Amino acid sequence: MNDSLAPIIAGRSVVVISDPIETAITLWAEASTRSETRDREERLRDKRQIIRSFLQFVGKHPGDVDPMDVRAWRKHLESEKSENTVYSYLSRVSSFYEWLRKYPEIKDHIPSNPVSIMRPTAPRPYQTEKTKAWTDDEMNAILDQVAAEAERGSIHALRDYAVTLFYLYSGLRRNELFGLRGNDVELKEDGLIVRYRRKGGKFQRREVGHSDVHEALVAYLKKSKRLSVLHTGDPLWTRHDRAGSPGAPLTSRSFANNLKKYAARAGIRAVNIHQTRHTYARIIFEDSGDLLETQSALDHESQATTRVYVQTVAVKRDKHSDRIARRIRRRETVKVEEDAG
Repeated sequence: MNDSLAPIIAGRSVVVISDPIETAITLWAEASTRSETRDREERLRDKRQIIRSFLQFVGKHPGDVDPMDVRAWRKHLESEKSENTVYSYLSRVSSFYEWLRKYPEIKDHIPSNPVSIMRPTAPRPYQTEKTKAWTDDEMNAILDQVAAEAERGSIHALRDYAVTLFYLYSGLRRNELFGLRGNDVELKEDGLIVRYRRKGGKFQRREVGHSDVHEALVAYLKKSKRLSVLHTGDPLWTRHDRAGSPGAPLTSRSFANNLKKYAARAGIRAVNIHQTRHTYARIIFEDSGDLLETQSALDHESQATTRVYVQTVAVKRDKHSDRIARRIRRRETVKVEEDAG
């Protein structure tokens, strides 16, 4: 057994998170996160914080936790977080316990995973708030807020406007978009071609044939004095300090937080970056009515996945009202007099 884990067996009356437990949390987080994962440091930090939060809430040593403690924490989470988030948090804690129980000396003291019977059923794909597509009005209201700030000269907003248009015009997934390097983008007169690694590892070239995306990207890169990045393997999107100087690569989490702020100013709540892809899918399917075309646009391997996807996010176009109207005898508009009072 790893020597750093041995002290976990002892001191079972511990309530605060001791050094050995903190070490175990760190080792689990690193073991359960692939080295090539994008935003790995942020993911490690979030995983560690979830386990700490759980142990601080129950106030017990990991070996003393029982299913009722997990149930209490789950109820607490459900009062303030989404269904997906609750499931994700409990899955992390379950993973931590399964990892601990791989060591025989620890397994003797933790005979079962306390999360197993208290974890909720996994949310159905494409059936949660995250999959809600924006309406056209919501989409434009958010873009108006980003554009208004960009027009005041904010480099952050110029970047966020370009990122948002990239999302909406290409339908790229989060990792695909934030994994882009400068030389993955080829500017054209009225648009651009982007090269990205699809889900599953395949490389794909996609044309985005609209000048809006081209102009937004160039405006951002010129303002940040990074136009030369298009000929390098450096990240396309970066953070910027208050003076506008580029820094570390921009993460999807940072952009998601910014997007929520723009949406809040537009009076829209419960916004997340997944909805950009769903909005892309909604518009394509509503305008084309073609499942195969939508499947191709989304890079889905399975048509069944696309079918579930569009059933959730798209509004079926009305092709029949005129037919019905021809059969219904027209009547004068029924007027209802308002009460005198």
